[in-house]
Amino acid sequence: MTTADEKRIGATWKLLEGWNLDGHCRAIAAETGSTEGESYSFAAGQLGADDAMAVNNDSIFLIASPTKPFVATAAMMLVEQGQLQLDHFVTRYLPEFRGHGKKATRVVHLLTHTSGLPDMLPNNVDLRKKHAPLSEFMKHVYDVQLAATPGKRVHYQSMGILTLAALIEKITGVSLPDHLRDTIFSPLEMTSTELGIPDRWESDDTLARMTWSQVEDSPEATDWGWNSMYWRKLAAPWGGLLSTSSDFGRFCRHLLQIHAGEDGIIAPPTLRAMTTNQLRYLPDLPKRMIRTTPWGLGWQMNWPGHPRGFGELLPASAYGHWGATGTMVWLDPTRGAYGVVLTTEPIELENRRQIAFGNTSSLIW
Repeated sequence: MTTADEKRIGATWKLLEGWNLDGHCRAIAAETGSTEGESYSFAAGQLGADDAMAVNNDSIFLIASPTKPFVATAAMMLVEQGQLQLDHFVTRYLPEFRGHGKKATRVVHLLTHTSGLPDMLPNNVDLRKKHAPLSEFMKHVYDVQLAATPGKRVHYQSMGILTLAALIEKITGVSLPDHLRDTIFSPLEMTSTELGIPDRWESDDTLARMTWSQVEDSPEATDWGWNSMYWRKLAAPWGGLLSTSSDFGRFCRHLLQIHAGEDGIIAPPTLRAMTTNQLRYLPDLPKRMIRTTPWGLGWQMNWPGHPRGFGELLPASAYGHWGATGTMVWLDPTRGAYGVVLTTEPIELENRRQIAFGNTSSLIW
């Protein structure tokens, strides 16, 4: 049975408290826990710059890219049902996805960031300024030039996740926000988690629990940036999830229980496939890339010692995801433990302070 080190819990929360007290991180909520259900939580700060309301573990954060593993989980459920195959070309499901060399893209490339699609569209800002729907983003994905040949290079690609979302909607006939709610959020009782703000949140007090990112929006960006209602209602499958540290912890604990052999929303072999290095099976990738920056299916494996890993004290077999809004999650099946930290301080390419949380929180277990 996994047990917690109480001294290290205190040290971890003191670390996070320092982030808030130094004036750089306005809002923080964190949780760490084990397969057995033992968990510890922390919160500090205020919801917004001029908001006197204190943050707690039911405060809602814009999660950003840890949205992607949820979309990947929905896709793998379809694999389990025989409705989707990873070796199929994307054109089998989306016939329009064929220009500029895209015809060679397989579903597995979308899940491993090897599709060659760009992270963001060249006209991403223009689309957001005019409040374009996701369907218009997808039309531009069909026409965009690839940044790399499919299967030849790992190139982080949010537009690959948008394509995966379009594929899921095509197969199921259900909007992705509704599909995620029906297949993941509701079964796991993640009652404060949604892909995009739903209408019902505007009619109750849920919006009053939302935190606001510390981006320095220009006057026009307030209408389309991270803190705009347009962006938070868009339900972007690459980064539009809204959730709490307690809800996200519930998801992590459920995955660890599946690793331990319990029944869950997906089968243990499916989760093992999602959380092991899938780059090994793509023959045209450089060997160094396969070895040093591995990806599962929707999940990043830990890259110890790398400025975008989750911590040097976590094993390479751990996995997780980063979010540009200042979020990070890690899971370690060998320890039977997880850690979630949500902040409002956008991350940089280097010097990500959340790695310190990965190190200290992993030692709790």
